[in-house]
Amino acid sequence: MNDTSNQIVVKPWGREYLAYRNVEVAIWVLEIERDAATSLHCHPRKNTALIVLQGEVELSLIRGAPKKFTGLDKINIFRGRFHRTRALSTGVVLLEVEAPDDKRDLVRLEDGYGRAGKPIEEASVPRDESCLQIENKHLTVQQFAGCGLYIIGASSSKQLLDYDERVIFVTLSGGLTHGLLPPGDAVDGATMERFARAFEPLPNTTFLQIWRAK
Repeated sequence: MNDTSNQIVVKPWGREYLAYRNVEVAIWVLEIERDAATSLHCHPRKNTALIVLQGEVELSLIRGAPKKFTGLDKINIFRGRFHRTRALSTGVVLLEVEAPDDKRDLVRLEDGYGRAGKPIEEASVPRDESCLQIENKHLTVQQFAGCGLYIIGASSSKQLLDYDERVIFVTLSGGLTHGLLPPGDAVDGATMERFARAFEPLPNTTFLQIWRAK
């Protein structure tokens, strides 16, 4: 697969591109056109977190009724679990957090565009000014798709208190003691509040915070 750092991958359902990468996780922006859907696919070796920034989607697994998600809903999808995301509105934007970073780790079971069993597409279009690039800079708040994004370092559990479900935390490095919230996991602020009262962050822990901008 060619270098994706400065490229957009054009999909039959829209487009995706890389917004952040470190040695443990990669974050991709997915823009899905209304009534279009990804393949029913899984990642055999990596975990994925999906976070809806804008619009409404329907998430389907192999069994059970599809579930609707809107901003800032999120779900952690563990390795090997087949899933499909369909856009129910215009302007759908999601973050896809992958741990570890391996774009080739993809198996398609079903696809409405004839891609079942085929490998992932290559990057094909240069990035433009509309693309998000998550900046790992101190005190830098970014605005994107109606949301605020901010990377924080957490050396103490006190820094993780006083949040509610309107804020999403994505672990970029480290995590909490006992192996909780490893890199790539997403959790809402209310859950983080409860965790932080019982568990301390590991050394060199960083989180991406996401919230709905006013």
